[in-house]
Amino acid sequence: MDNTTTVYIILSAVLGVIVGFLLRHFLIRDASKMELQDELTKAQREMATQKRILTDFFQTSGTLFDQLENSYATYARFMNEQSKKIIPQFGNMYETSHHDVYHAPHQPEKKEKPVIDEAEVISEDVHVEESSNNN
Repeated sequence: MDNTTTVYIILSAVLGVIVGFLLRHFLIRDASKMELQDELTKAQREMATQKRILTDFFQTSGTLFDQLENSYATYARFMNEQSKKIIPQFGNMYETSHHDVYHAPHQPEKKEKPVIDEAEVISEDVHVEESSNNN
């Protein structure tokens, strides 16, 4: 084998390694893109499922709340009518507004406690101490 043949063999090997490396790089990159695309599609499907579940939850809970509100309004009206019949002097114990929302009966106002001035308390304490010291 002469030198030119050896050079061709070495150059062919180097060229083969470079071409192989480039092919591997592009094929792996395409495989990564496909894997990422699959993950993205899976995440989008999962998000759509969660959105549907959440939407169904709020629709159902809204319907149930409306039913509860109607039931409670019916209960409040019944209690109001019965309380008028049983104890007419108390009037509307279970008043309902125009939206049929329950409002508690009017509670009597609490009497406010008198406000005590700190200066008066201190002067009274001093007065008491002085009179006890004099004895």
